[in-house]
Amino acid sequence: MGNILLRLKILPFFGIFKRNKEKEHYAYDELGEWIIISGNSKLGFLYSIISKTVSKLAKYYDLYILQFLEDSEIRNFYTIKAMVSTRSPIKDSLLSSKLSQSLSKHGTLGQIDVVKLRYCGMNYLFFKFNILLKKSKNVKEDVKVLLPPLGVSASGIPYSTKDLFKSIFEYNSNAVCQSILEFKDDNTARILANCSDYVDLEGIKYSLSYFSKDFKTSVRSSIRSVEVEIEAKDFNKHALIPLLWNNFLDIYSSSSC
Repeated sequence: MGNILLRLKILPFFGIFKRNKEKEHYAYDELGEWIIISGNSKLGFLYSIISKTVSKLAKYYDLYILQFLEDSEIRNFYTIKAMVSTRSPIKDSLLSSKLSQSLSKHGTLGQIDVVKLRYCGMNYLFFKFNILLKKSKNVKEDVKVLLPPLGVSASGIPYSTKDLFKSIFEYNSNAVCQSILEFKDDNTARILANCSDYVDLEGIKYSLSYFSKDFKTSVRSSIRSVEVEIEAKDFNKHALIPLLWNNFLDIYSSSSC
């Protein structure tokens, strides 16, 4: 629990958790780890608009919030990143259009950028928008909000594979790092990192436990750098999807369903 609280406190939208006096609930699935928020009315309101819009385009779907950020200076100004997973073939342009129509009724809406990924028979649609709410209702919804690995910021989503693991290694060190992710086979990932200084291997392993619980590590040190190689078995590729968006295609060719 202590590590989960640490991950919550470093998130830029930590304030939304403190408003909920109810006990927080956590959910885990193949796409990652989530905290269930039910006590934030603005988040619940925006979530309900998005969900109702998506329900007109797909009969079965899951909706996840990847980032919810309330501006500290402009009242009622919010940033949302979200993801829909469904087997229904939704066009990204259609989703963007319908969301724009629904959300613009409640405030001043910025551009909605939609990105689509198809993997293993599922369609994943990712989108981001800014909105200045002018009218809203108090809506209570159980909203799944992403709880990313320690060292990964929701503001950096979507990451490239290199930047994702670079962020994890640099968070757990006083170094500048470069990293590479490879798949040896369908279930085994190999992560190589070259860092300019000391790295906290246990901290890195904790961050990477988001994807795998079975590690084999090796470290080689020299005067100028530290090289780390981590082999992770039963690596959960799907948990990369909310973090990478369509950058997941960079490893698609080397990973099967």
